[in-house]
Amino acid sequence: MKNIIATGVAATIISLSMNTHASSMTFVDYTLGTVDYDAGSDDGDYSALTASIETPIIPIISVESIDLNDFDILKAGLGSSIDVGSASNIYGLIHYNDYEGSTDSDFSFRVGINSTISDRLEVRLSHTLYSDQDGLDNTKLSLGYYLTPHFSLSGNYQIADNFNIMSATARLSF
Repeated sequence: MKNIIATGVAATIISLSMNTHASSMTFVDYTLGTVDYDAGSDDGDYSALTASIETPIIPIISVESIDLNDFDILKAGLGSSIDVGSASNIYGLIHYNDYEGSTDSDFSFRVGINSTISDRLEVRLSHTLYSDQDGLDNTKLSLGYYLTPHFSLSGNYQIADNFNIMSATARLSF
């Protein structure tokens, strides 16, 4: 059932955005939000700084620094993207993750779709799987509004097994 819903949403997004252009995978963004834990523990803070660049040799190079309620994660990765029509792209990333403290490093795998709905609206959907930290596996939905052709603000909702994150992102695209 989830696959049918996801396929329907993707088809709708692609069909609505036929006259717009897919956003670049070269950007810097900063995210601030709150973490809501399912186990009843106190809510926490969330922040992330992400830089991504498309190059002619390696399609995407990505670096992320995440602060998940005082649990720091540094991610460095490589990936690729492909345009789907003129207004969407599908991408995949593999990150090496370094955790603060005694937590062993691992890898994460992310797939996602970015689709421009109009000349100023963009929707992003991604799913991330961690090789060793299953509790961090998550799905993220973002809706962004471009204030200028290269600067956007977005609202995000991220669902993981034991927590949810609501956040806002400022993104500068190049």
